[in-house]
Amino acid sequence: MERSRSNNPPTRLRSGIAALAVAMSFAIGTGTVHAAGTASGTSIDNLSTLNYSVSGVAQPAIGSSPTGNSVGAGTPTAFVVDNRVNVTVATTDGTFVSVVPGSTVQVTTFSVTNTGNTVQDFALASGQAAAGQTLFGGTDNFDATACAQFAETNATAGYQAGADTATFLDELAADASRTVYVVCSIPAGQVNNDQAVVSLTATARAGGAGGLGAALTETAGANTAGVDIVFGDVAGLDDALRDAAHSSRSAYRIVSAALSVAKTATLICDPFNGVTNPKNIPAAIVRWTITITNTGAASATLSTVTDTINALTTFDANLVTGLGGAAGCSSATGAPESLAGRGFKLSIAGTTRPGGSYPKFFTTANDVDSINLNAGLVTVNYATALPAEPGYVAGELKTGESVIVYFNVTVN
Repeated sequence: MERSRSNNPPTRLRSGIAALAVAMSFAIGTGTVHAAGTASGTSIDNLSTLNYSVSGVAQPAIGSSPTGNSVGAGTPTAFVVDNRVNVTVATTDGTFVSVVPGSTVQVTTFSVTNTGNTVQDFALASGQAAAGQTLFGGTDNFDATACAQFAETNATAGYQAGADTATFLDELAADASRTVYVVCSIPAGQVNNDQAVVSLTATARAGGAGGLGAALTETAGANTAGVDIVFGDVAGLDDALRDAAHSSRSAYRIVSAALSVAKTATLICDPFNGVTNPKNIPAAIVRWTITITNTGAASATLSTVTDTINALTTFDANLVTGLGGAAGCSSATGAPESLAGRGFKLSIAGTTRPGGSYPKFFTTANDVDSINLNAGLVTVNYATALPAEPGYVAGELKTGESVIVYFNVTVN
């Protein structure tokens, strides 16, 4: 008897497997993540797991492996994160650093940030921009001298010569920043608004050892199993694209007082003509006027002026006016401008000083007031003649101000 055939498919494996249900799941190892990227040397692991069934019967899961796996948990596939070298240098000076001619230990300030993904050392170098380069609205026309660069080392803001002595950055972590100072001297003889543009370049070096690490070289050719090196920096103002370095600029600008000293002689009178068309004859009285004017961009602090009375003249102790005819043209009989014995006058012009009254008169004695005469030498002490007061330090002459000293002599 022939068996009837069923149209239903047999319940057996076809081509080894009948009815395969597959579900895939993945496990990924994670490393430390920074804003600059995952740290180099980190192993990133990845494991795929196959879940399946045969004829509705669940089978043991199969894990992946780098070479292929058919049974068991498998082995994660891994690769190592390479070293992306990157650095950013930026000046933290919001504008130029004001300096005066002949000054030393003048400081521009920068930040160096390790924007790569590896702890690195950084070599530091300063330089001078070419003439004609512009920054902060000024143009470079001179070079600062004796420039050196130092990293902040004592965690106290601002350059301190005895403490901030590191000349390179050691073991700077990814995402970390350090302050670096470029310290220079300013040549004498520069004038207001002269400007020197200086730069700082930081170059990545190998980290992980004492001292400044070795120079870095990009990995050539195909990716390797180890930690490869890739330069990822952008070009700075004084370095190239992808050279493991970056640079920024700041500037010194001369902002100084500009003083002029003028001494004039004004004929007051002579003993025959009085004050009417007098002549420089013996017994005539001449007034010396010493004017100091500041036309610069910064205040000056005046110290002293000295003036030796010419031997062919005699000092007028009373600062006479010469008025009153021929008799008035005499130190002995003429009318003093102030009081007898006050042979010096000091006045100021263009001032914003809030206190005091000018002109002021001073005795001729060698005493403790602001102007003295001793053995034929006149000495003006501006620290007391222009005293400290709100907005002023002692002896200060601000921009646009003049201070004038007057005294008389008689022609011998």
